[in-house]
Amino acid sequence: MQRSLLLLTFFFILCNCTAQFYYNDVVSLKASNNLYQTLLKNNIKEVSATSADADNTPTTGFVYLKTITNNGTLVTTHTELETGGTSDDFDTYANNLLVKSTDSADNVLTAVEYAYDNSGNITQVKTQTDDTAMDTHTTELHKWFYTGNTPDSMIRIKDKADSTIVHFKKDAQQNITEEIWTKKGRFIEHYYYYYNNQNQLTDIVRFNLQAQQMLPDFVFEYNEAGMLASLTQVPQASSDYIIWKYVYDDRGLKLKDVLFDKHQELLGTVTYTYR
Repeated sequence: MQRSLLLLTFFFILCNCTAQFYYNDVVSLKASNNLYQTLLKNNIKEVSATSADADNTPTTGFVYLKTITNNGTLVTTHTELETGGTSDDFDTYANNLLVKSTDSADNVLTAVEYAYDNSGNITQVKTQTDDTAMDTHTTELHKWFYTGNTPDSMIRIKDKADSTIVHFKKDAQQNITEEIWTKKGRFIEHYYYYYNNQNQLTDIVRFNLQAQQMLPDFVFEYNEAGMLASLTQVPQASSDYIIWKYVYDDRGLKLKDVLFDKHQELLGTVTYTYR
């Protein structure tokens, strides 16, 4: 029971802390906006979830509730995890796109503002984090630059002084295939993106320090409807990984998230209810 709960906590943390900028700022943001639009299309006002461990007993201390108010412009998400504390997230939308997200958890307030061009492409992500317990204040700005609807580069500026330049390579279908970080002319990180015949992202790969070889950070699989069917996450500097498999209803809303370890053993299940 404790093992699956720890991995559930790990999942919620990792989803918000992955390093790949293209995946975070472009791919994940687009998926989040699409999910929001699906909720609106189906007149959903509330999403709740329950969690069960491998033996089907309820996960102790797990609470999840998402509510949509203010004519669909405000989405509030409350999450509780026994080992991970409490989090309240407030997302503001305009023209069906996320424009501001504010999260408070354990004395840390994080506010993210999003800006888009006329085609709906993300052009700027501004993050401000205030830790009242540690009395710290940090900012991070991502400025995106495009040719057409595909990014060419991004500049990451931390605390208005520390800059990293990120360049992207593309294939003939304009899919991003490489993400290369440099700082003061020095190479920092290099990610590789792979796609299937439908131009859906299948792998994000980099050099794994623990294994001393190229390994995926993420592996994505899709169902016949083109929706994400499974997600494998491989932490850097670790030989372990977890697999999330997703079940949807005919509206395109998730019914279940099912968690497995690398041996395909069930660790836990999250079940969603919509109102």
